[in-house]
Amino acid sequence: MNFRHYKATDKHTCLAIFDSNSDTYFDASERAEFEAYLDSLGSDSHYFVVELQGCTVACGGFGIYEDTGSLCWGMVLRSYHGKGIGNALTRYRLNKLRQSPVVSVVKIETSQHTQAFYARHGFVVLNTVEDGFGVGIDCVAMQLSVRGDEFK
Repeated sequence: MNFRHYKATDKHTCLAIFDSNSDTYFDASERAEFEAYLDSLGSDSHYFVVELQGCTVACGGFGIYEDTGSLCWGMVLRSYHGKGIGNALTRYRLNKLRQSPVVSVVKIETSQHTQAFYARHGFVVLNTVEDGFGVGIDCVAMQLSVRGDEFK
């Protein structure tokens, strides 16, 4: 697996990854927001793509605001689910956040479909909004606390 920074030329592939996950993990109405997010990324962004045997199979990023890191727009091409790519992408982003001397907490808003995945990485649920992302896709706010140099 190769991790690299997102480039504008990755946009079409990242949108295809989004589309492969629509209706279960993302509501179709979120596509325009994701596309606008991709359009806003500069060369100094914290958004990455994952390549496997020359193909882009995943993407995801993070942000930092004051002492809080946040994971954003993480997704794996549906045909590659269950192959450990999502775990690797999550660990990669968390390790990048660990390098920041100011981050004490990492947050994510995810769905009930991926809540258990993030719980395995140590995230705990803060609250849930039923249909928060769309019909049948709840918005689950989760948080991971940082202790010193280690994630809890």
